[in-house]
Amino acid sequence: MTHRERDILQRLHDAGVILTVDGERLRYRAPAGALTPDLRAALEELKPDLLYEYHERAGILEYDAHLPRAEAETKAEAVLKGGMME
Repeated sequence: MTHRERDILQRLHDAGVILTVDGERLRYRAPAGALTPDLRAALEELKPDLLYEYHERAGILEYDAHLPRAEAETKAEAVLKGGMME
């Protein structure tokens, strides 16, 4: 994950924006006014990279760490929510 992606994720997290993945869709929940036009534009620009990162991490966790897919996806999604990989 690039420094810019981490910065955007941190800004989203600080604003109370929660990201989730639904297949190939990146969804968000945010308090009213939290997703500024600048943050929305950055999120839209990074969406393909964030989805790739999510699926890549989930795949690695599933195969290398021998986790069930659902658990691997949950751990990979934690990164999008501002968490760190364990």
